[in-house]
Amino acid sequence: MMQPILEKYFLAHSQLVLPGIGYLNLNQTDAFCDNDQFQPPVHKIELDINMASTTKPSKLFYIYLSDHLDCTVEQAIINYTSFFTNQLATSNKIDLGNLGHLNITNDTYTFESNYNSAHYFQPIHLEKVQIEDQSENNFNTKSKYWWILPLIIASIAILAILLK
Repeated sequence: MMQPILEKYFLAHSQLVLPGIGYLNLNQTDAFCDNDQFQPPVHKIELDINMASTTKPSKLFYIYLSDHLDCTVEQAIINYTSFFTNQLATSNKIDLGNLGHLNITNDTYTFESNYNSAHYFQPIHLEKVQIEDQSENNFNTKSKYWWILPLIIASIAILAILLK
């Protein structure tokens, strides 16, 4: 039950604090054009373990969690920490659902992401398009005598009204 809530929070805030471990961040690189190819944007979920011992989620995170778990903030804190301790007690792997897996070997944390943006975005090859000379086509040419036809129709209409 905790995994879908953590996934929603991560998608909304592009960051998830893992207590005592570090941060999961969504790093984004914008698309760019290189050698006649349009390179797609790159999105990666990465683990940042700088200052891991002092890493604590914010109060706003716990309020978000308590709203979705329908419990008090204190109970949300207990549930969140027990989520990690229960998984670590059974194995050296923390399952974060669709986000990925956090592996622990010899006090070293590694993150295996389930999200690969290359499955969704592919490079696009750009080709030069030859533009035709539009003056040869009659689509864009305007007649200087456009007013003659409406004048003839108007004069016939006036004659028809007068001769009636």
